[in-house]
Amino acid sequence: MKDTYRALIVDDETPARSELRFLLGHHARIKVVGEATDAEESLALAENVAYDVVFLDINLPGMDGLEVAERLAELADNPYVVFVTAYSEFAVRAFEVSAFDYLVKPVAENRMEQTVNRLLSTLDASVSQSSEHPKRLDRLAVNRGDKMVLLDLEHIHYFQAEGDYSRVFAESGSYLANYSLKALQDRLDLKLFFRCHRSYIVNLNKVAEIISLSSNMFELRLQDERKTVLPLSRRQTRELRKRLDF
Repeated sequence: MKDTYRALIVDDETPARSELRFLLGHHARIKVVGEATDAEESLALAENVAYDVVFLDINLPGMDGLEVAERLAELADNPYVVFVTAYSEFAVRAFEVSAFDYLVKPVAENRMEQTVNRLLSTLDASVSQSSEHPKRLDRLAVNRGDKMVLLDLEHIHYFQAEGDYSRVFAESGSYLANYSLKALQDRLDLKLFFRCHRSYIVNLNKVAEIISLSSNMFELRLQDERKTVLPLSRRQTRELRKRLDF
């Protein structure tokens, strides 16, 4: 457990940022250590500071908050995202980009308290789990009906995010695993597996082709029967270039 967690507020309106600071000021363990007024500023800050949570408006100059959340999810130390917006109609899309919560302005104190309490519980659990140095997986236990099946990692093609779980695609079929992609990253051999996108981890030995869509956009075609194509995010393209020298 940490004494405090770092928060970033992103909103282009000064009164809205001030109101959020006021509401969060009632919670000593959440420290607002940054503010941004647009998407580019928020991403620049997040690349240099390991924020634990970002309180993010949707209506921003430039790219919108939903796009910012997608970019934040690609960071190695990706923060939790709480949307704080005047637009209730974007809630479904917000949770599709893994929002932790969705608050509609004006935010009541008791509603913020519920969010912060749940956030602190989640952050504390995450810190406790990471401090235990989870053992690297040798085989992966997955669900198949009412049974558990053990998969050899070299037979796995890729993992896809499925809420708090992961869908595993292997030579023998697809299965549900009781791990999030973030948890899998901590326990997989990262010489073999690569987080190519916020929603996917791929076995690099199963990649048949790297398909160029433009000068800095690529896809990965796998060597499975379906010739699956996975997206490669722009941020992860730089890392894969280093790994594979292409």
